[in-house]
Amino acid sequence: MKKRIGIVMLIITLSGLTSCKKFLTQLPQDSVAPQTYYSTADQLTAALMAVYAELGNSDEATYSRFLSLEANASNDEYYIRSSSSVAASAYNSNSSYANFTNCWNDLYEGVERANLLLASLDRSPVAQSVKDEIKGETLFLRAYYFFILVSYWGDVPLKLEPTSSVTDINYPRVPKKQVYTQIIKDMTTAEGLVKTSVVWNNCGRISKTGVEGILARVCLHAAGRLGDASYYQQAQTWAQKVVTAGVHSLNTDYKQIFINESQDVEDIKECIWEVEFYQDAAGVYRNYERFGSTIGVQNTNIDFGFMQGQYQTLGTYYNLFGKGDLRRDWTITPYYYVGNDAAKGTATTLSTAIWGRYLAKWRRNYQTPSNMTVKNVGPTNWPLLRYADVLLMLAEADNEINGPTTTNEGYVNQVRERAYGTVLLGRTVGTITIATAGTGYTAAPIVTITGGGATKTATATTTITSGKVTAISITDPGSFYTSVPTVTITSANGVGSGATATATLTNLTDADLLPAQYSSKAVFRQTIMDERSRELGGEGHRKLDLVRWGTFLSVMQNLAAIIPVQAPSANATSTYGYTGRTSAAQPYKNVTARDTVFPIPIGELTLNPGIPFSAQNPGW
Repeated sequence: MKKRIGIVMLIITLSGLTSCKKFLTQLPQDSVAPQTYYSTADQLTAALMAVYAELGNSDEATYSRFLSLEANASNDEYYIRSSSSVAASAYNSNSSYANFTNCWNDLYEGVERANLLLASLDRSPVAQSVKDEIKGETLFLRAYYFFILVSYWGDVPLKLEPTSSVTDINYPRVPKKQVYTQIIKDMTTAEGLVKTSVVWNNCGRISKTGVEGILARVCLHAAGRLGDASYYQQAQTWAQKVVTAGVHSLNTDYKQIFINESQDVEDIKECIWEVEFYQDAAGVYRNYERFGSTIGVQNTNIDFGFMQGQYQTLGTYYNLFGKGDLRRDWTITPYYYVGNDAAKGTATTLSTAIWGRYLAKWRRNYQTPSNMTVKNVGPTNWPLLRYADVLLMLAEADNEINGPTTTNEGYVNQVRERAYGTVLLGRTVGTITIATAGTGYTAAPIVTITGGGATKTATATTTITSGKVTAISITDPGSFYTSVPTVTITSANGVGSGATATATLTNLTDADLLPAQYSSKAVFRQTIMDERSRELGGEGHRKLDLVRWGTFLSVMQNLAAIIPVQAPSANATSTYGYTGRTSAAQPYKNVTARDTVFPIPIGELTLNPGIPFSAQNPGW
């Protein structure tokens, strides 16, 4: 932990703040005495903003880049393309790795700022109602920082008071259970103090339902990491509170969630809590993220949104998505830029090339031109909690308690129905079947689809072989059909005739789970695990999910064996950017049992007598 903690950390300017800029009405003074600093509501809010600030520290070791991407990779969704570099995601780093050190320090600096503010609230003359709100957010943030620490490092120091002197440096690790107990205690208190998201109308400040949703996550992690099933009931209770509140709902369009985040558009219905990065009206970055330029479709042209394309997806992940799942081609791009230059346009990835496609849930071409042309950094917000996640956590916790039920299956089906466009598109044309092939065609005939009461008419094209129609491909399924439309096939050049076809419509329940997917508690558990990957892929949850389920090591070892066999060879690089099977497989080959946690940073072991070198995490 950083040892230089004190009031100086609260002598900040606007450029040091993150996420909650809309709530600052007064800047702190250049210098203040500790005993008088907390005398106004604005000063308390400024101090609170300093606690929030560590979520997006400009050293890129929290959600600006490390916690959003690298810490969670490589996993069974995606891997780092440059696996020869030293990185947490390549599983080839050590306890002196800078991102481990910086992340640890940033999180404990957030804890220290929270401790200092909490210790100072009682003497502040500000109205008690304001102090209670500040206390709630501060308690939550401190608990959240401890949650990230215990998730990635296991047993950690539980520092609950501000540093008292330069010699106050002896902080031993405490057992995970004690850390989880404190997290749940503080967050439970916070839940009764913070405002609702309706009051904030902003995703950057933690709200009542935000606390409840994160508490559900904490309890699920505690159940797995501590091997204590009693936490499932708590998880179920907290997730149910979010649903019962009736404040949140799913965005009807999956991709719009991430377009909104790229454009700094608030969506409090779906996005319950985010790290908000931003640029002011003058074009100056007050804080920024770098994950947006690290992922995405590789593009070297700065004028069109520079993206490194550092993370690529696995073919096994591509195959996890069902036919018609709209999430697949948003999370995993179906195209690449010609010559890695967006100015040259896109080219469609070969349908057989399912390995090594780019992870690109956020795409810089949706940023404003002024943001897009900044090479490495941007203002894209990072989701910490979405309503879809809450529904899946509720289903998971309830299944562990009650097994599959109509209710918990329904939570998963809500997510799936959005994923397959049921809410966005209603009933669509699902298939067009050739009834008669016709004869004599010399050019592909024209398909016309009429009737059916659609708000948007479906379109399709034909393929001919030896003068006959042999295939009909739907190019647009249309939307909101109320009855089956008529399909008419006419010659494009007056030559050939006789082809006919019929259409069928999708049903609103087509996306729902099949009985085989919830035939038992164990089966439904796996179904939920897979659904979390499809819904939340690339959002920083997967590795920690695998760890809490106890499957991380086996999953990674299985992939180490699969990738060299199934992945394409390096000569595919010129076609769509794939880095080759050797590079893809290396992180998975590097994984050992030690990688379920990070190492205690070497600097902490050196400076903190409470953690001797012998207390390092096993294998590090």
